[in-house]
Amino acid sequence: MEHFKEQMKAFYVRDLNQLADEIQEVQDDLLWETYPGITNSCGVLAQHMTGNLNHYIGTGMGDTGYERDREREFTNTGISKAELIESINETSVVIEETLDKMKAEQLDEPFPLYSSQEFTVGQMLIHLHGHFNYHLGQVNYLRRGLGENRG
Repeated sequence: MEHFKEQMKAFYVRDLNQLADEIQEVQDDLLWETYPGITNSCGVLAQHMTGNLNHYIGTGMGDTGYERDREREFTNTGISKAELIESINETSVVIEETLDKMKAEQLDEPFPLYSSQEFTVGQMLIHLHGHFNYHLGQVNYLRRGLGENRG
């Protein structure tokens, strides 16, 4: 189980770095933009992704005390690209520290936060990674589409 924990940490760090790279590539004036049929901007998705991980991994597994404001993740458009990237990097540190402190046997324990399904901590790490990557693909697609549809 220790190997699983290290693999999950590596996946999260890799994919958070990818998110930071994607956000860096978004043109500043397009960070909060979408196009017809797309609801959430790259900036909104980044906030949702970091809020979700800070809530479920940070608070749920690492007892960080993070208090999530999910509604704000979808409405706060007044922050800079640099602040978004800083938040992504801070989230990566939270995940690394949380997983470093976690004992391997905790992976088989029930996940402590409310969920519509019963998950162990290990299952929740997999579930959250899938959710994160779903949105990472959306950010990539939207970033490329916005860049191609300029001018």
